[in-house]
Amino acid sequence: MLLYGGVLAILGVYAIGWQQILKRMPLTSAFSNKAVTVVWGIVWGALFFSEPVTPLKVIGAVFIIAGVVLFSHADVDEEKDGCQPVEGEEGALP
Repeated sequence: MLLYGGVLAILGVYAIGWQQILKRMPLTSAFSNKAVTVVWGIVWGALFFSEPVTPLKVIGAVFIIAGVVLFSHADVDEEKDGCQPVEGEEGALP
C-alpha cells in the first residue's frame, strides 16, 4: 500500500508539473518536446539497467530528435508570421 501511495504521489507531482509547463509554453513546443522522453528512456535504461543500446535504438532516437527540431522550427516560423487577430475581429486588442 505504501508503494502504491508513493506512485500516486509521483503521478500527482507529474500532473501538476505538466500543467505548469503547458501554462508557460506554447502547446506545440510542449508536446513535441514530450517525445524526447523516449531518448531519456534509452539513456536511463543503459545506465541503470545495463540495457544494450542497439543501432536501431540510436536511429530511432535520431529520428525523434530530428522531428522535435523540425516541429520547433515550424512553431518559431509561425510566431514570426505574427498570427495576430485582425482589428475588428473577436478577440482583437483595442
